[in-house]
Amino acid sequence: MKDTTKGYLLGALSAASYGINPLAVNLYNDGFNTDSVLFYRYALAIVFIGILMLLQGESFKINRKETLQLLFMGILMSVSSISLFESYNYIDVSIASTLLFVYPALVTIIMMLFYKERPSISIILALLGVGLGITLLNKGEVSSSQNIFGVSIVILSSLTYAIYIVMTQKSSTLRNLSSLKLSFYALTFGILLFVARMICGNELYPLTNMSHYGYVITLALFPTLISLTAMAKAIKYVGPTPTAIMGALEPVTAVILGIIILGERPSIWAYIGMIIIVASITLIITSKNKTT
Repeated sequence: MKDTTKGYLLGALSAASYGINPLAVNLYNDGFNTDSVLFYRYALAIVFIGILMLLQGESFKINRKETLQLLFMGILMSVSSISLFESYNYIDVSIASTLLFVYPALVTIIMMLFYKERPSISIILALLGVGLGITLLNKGEVSSSQNIFGVSIVILSSLTYAIYIVMTQKSSTLRNLSSLKLSFYALTFGILLFVARMICGNELYPLTNMSHYGYVITLALFPTLISLTAMAKAIKYVGPTPTAIMGALEPVTAVILGIIILGERPSIWAYIGMIIIVASITLIITSKNKTT
């Protein structure tokens, strides 16, 4: 299997797994706060990744330079997580999911401004297509009635996530780390922010029934362990911009799961949006393959 094919498959897996994040709303409905949800999510993911590293005989050792950069990655990851999960308290989950996908455009802008990477015509067309597709997927529901603070913190989540994606490849120090080690330490340093917030007064809510355990285990496995490690590997194969654009598969996955599991009936515009998104991603894949 070609490296580019592996990269796109891993990018699709990462996007689909990340789409499980709105599951956190079920915990909010039971009275949990953002810090509690994220603390359990990160803590379990750290344990799972640590076990995988032990089974693979991978060293946990990092040097001072790696420590400083991984600390920065942890801050980016935790700020992105807090911003996204807090937004669920202020705006609709569907709107938050739509706004989050500003990050592929932000990745492209960062690559242009700081790394002089000129996007190809196919990248630009794909970004426009993804933007249109996601808007149609949610029927253009982002309006002035939405809470401005909620919208703002989703954009902050997108920005910090975009920087995280770029740093994964562009840092010569981080690029040499395995996806497991990178994810392990980003989460380990990231969880410190939640601990600090709880020390300052935010309460840690206990898990009181099996459904709570099921939710946090699912959040630790899919949008954390699987999504982060798959994304890191995808970036190594195809680069940050195509990987970010592949993330547009997340809302498509959410709609498909809604149809299968919840019996939802999307509008014709949602179906058109999904077709446009898939076509845009196909454009990236085919153009990339032609150049390799």
